[in-house]
Amino acid sequence: MLFSGCRMKIGRAGPLVVSVAAVILIATAAIGTAAPVLTLDEVIGRALDFAPSVASAAAASDFSRARVGEARAPLYPLVSSDIEYQQTPGYDTVVTNGGMTDATINLTYTAVDFGRRLALARAAAFESAAATYGVRAARAQIVFDATTAYFDLMRSREQIVEYQKSFDRMDRYVVVIEHLDYTGKAITNDVLKIRSARDSAELNLSAARRTAQQAAIVLGSLIGNFDPDNLDIEPVMGLPPMPTGNLAANPTLRADQRGIDSATLGIKAAEAERYPNFNVTLSTGFLGVNPPRTFNRNFGASYDGAIDVPIFQGGLIRAHIDEARAQQLTAQAQYKQDSVMLTQRLEDAASRYRQAQDQLAILARSQPTADDAFALYWTRFLGGGSVTVLEVLDAFEQAESFRIAAADQRFAVRQAAADIALLYGASR
Repeated sequence: MLFSGCRMKIGRAGPLVVSVAAVILIATAAIGTAAPVLTLDEVIGRALDFAPSVASAAAASDFSRARVGEARAPLYPLVSSDIEYQQTPGYDTVVTNGGMTDATINLTYTAVDFGRRLALARAAAFESAAATYGVRAARAQIVFDATTAYFDLMRSREQIVEYQKSFDRMDRYVVVIEHLDYTGKAITNDVLKIRSARDSAELNLSAARRTAQQAAIVLGSLIGNFDPDNLDIEPVMGLPPMPTGNLAANPTLRADQRGIDSATLGIKAAEAERYPNFNVTLSTGFLGVNPPRTFNRNFGASYDGAIDVPIFQGGLIRAHIDEARAQQLTAQAQYKQDSVMLTQRLEDAASRYRQAQDQLAILARSQPTADDAFALYWTRFLGGGSVTVLEVLDAFEQAESFRIAAADQRFAVRQAAADIALLYGASR
């Protein structure tokens, strides 16, 4: 009976109950589909998995490793098979012997080349190492980009909180001034100024929300999330210390050094083209004129040794040597250029880190003073003193600007630290 009674009540209040149930279901679905809160490590991991630049660098590294195998292949004997049947009835048998039938297995090996093959193989190995450092450089750049975008979004949302507080306070001050104007303790001009300041605070809040939206789009594009409204991150507490390391560990400089080593070996390989090569060929199988006789009686083996001496090639060897030396000079110049640029960037990042820390220290000392100054001006204004609304607003804006500046400087510290870690080659 109790159950049936409940059914009758639901039936009478059907539209209301259905509406409430729909609201509950929608709220439950919203909770169930809420975006997870991402940490910095999770964002970096997703960025590394999503970034096409890392995949492109990895493909280049795979290609360079294949080139190493190609360069090492001449160091080993070449085994090949040769099957041929030929008849030449239209030619003189003195020359052609009437035809040829062969089925042989051949082994060819370059016994002496004065180190040319080994130099080429080692040069390819250094190029492969340079490509590997290219992967590390790409990963380090993605880590920096993701970290900076993460902290930029965090900074933007911190400023939204401050601008929201500022707007709420100005909204309350408007109510107070309007009451004072109603009671005759303030003038209409004061009300207009406060309202204008409130409108300005609302504009700042709207601009901060737009900035945060853009920061969310930038971060989302790095991790494959193109819905900025569905991106939530966990704030990072505290500020990072200045990273330490050695600029020589930077993957760009290490790749440049491997490029110099590869070019040096390229010179050695080019110079070795001047010297003779000694090749040995061994073969075994069937060789004759007609197939039946060839495969029944003519099984055997042969060996051959040949010395290849370059005498005149129209300046080709000289050109190869000059090209290799030019590549070495180019690689050395690239190393010097990158070293100067990275050193300059490191000094700039370290300077920005120290300046931001100094600014934060100044703001930490100045914020209580600015808050006290505003509180004093506001109290004196409410108490009927000689303080004007403009002085009150000026003190208020000064205190609020310090809070906004503090968020900017915290971001500057984090960005500079990430930049220094990038220059030291930090990656994951």
